[in-house]
Amino acid sequence: MCAMAVGLVIEVWRNGPVEDMHAGRRGPSDAVMFAESTALHDVAVAALTAENRNFGLIDFEEHVLDRARPWAGAAGRTLQDLGYGFLGQYARHAKDRTNALMGLGDHTCVDDPLQPYLVRKAVMYGADHKGMPAWPLVVGRIGLLLSNPDHPAWRRSGRGRQALAEMPPQVQSICQLTEALVTSPSTLSVEVLEWLSGHFLYCAAPPYSGFR
Repeated sequence: MCAMAVGLVIEVWRNGPVEDMHAGRRGPSDAVMFAESTALHDVAVAALTAENRNFGLIDFEEHVLDRARPWAGAAGRTLQDLGYGFLGQYARHAKDRTNALMGLGDHTCVDDPLQPYLVRKAVMYGADHKGMPAWPLVVGRIGLLLSNPDHPAWRRSGRGRQALAEMPPQVQSICQLTEALVTSPSTLSVEVLEWLSGHFLYCAAPPYSGFR
């Protein structure tokens, strides 16, 4: 179910107009994209385990399209704030994808057509996302980078020591940080999310070059 939820977030939310928003001046930063994506994973799990899955998918769509809901990691900013100029495209994309998912059963004899479709989507485009087996490995590598500022995976001399020097005061310990990353990364403060995005996620994600 966790992998299906990753696939649902990718299908309905990622790889569409939100990427154009992300590239725009007013759009979500890397840290906000990461936080919102992980927060949506929990919503996707609830949608896929709903008693009536179609109603669950509609609830997920409404959550994604809520213009007044503050996005995770966005310091109170909403879709209305972050999506200026892309709101129509964003809504059409989400509605089209949700309708297509609800209609999959009309075109196949598989008992649960969503499962193979969404799991394949997750494996292809989100194998290292929260909810997938590789995510704890990514978090473990972040912990390793924190504990060794001279690790070769930093890829640039001095980058690890710079990251440690810029560590936000909200980070009380490496253990607490990695536990939060595994279970609920979207609850981390904006400052911590920006710090992680700027220093760690780029070198802890696959292909994990430099790690042993």
